[in-house]
Amino acid sequence: MAAASSSSTESPKTTTERRGIPGAQFVEDVETYLTQTGFDVNSALAFLQERLQQYKLVEMKLLAQQRDLQAKIPDIEKCLDVVATLEAKKGTGE
Repeated sequence: MAAASSSSTESPKTTTERRGIPGAQFVEDVETYLTQTGFDVNSALAFLQERLQQYKLVEMKLLAQQRDLQAKIPDIEKCLDVVATLEAKKGTGE
């Protein structure tokens, strides 16, 4: 219980970041969260909606990056086959 209440005492700006992405904070008690952050209901909701949009934008960028990398795999495999063939011919003197 003490750990849960200490995590809810953190302000939204003090959560840890990874790769420039602010960490998500679990809000266990909404009333306590609002009093500790100084937000009213509407501003807290607006802040959390904005944070959600940031997460969605990061997700879209990561998915696009994943698609681009997946598309490059066949080309890389072909290049590796060519290199293996050249190395095999190098040993035979061709």
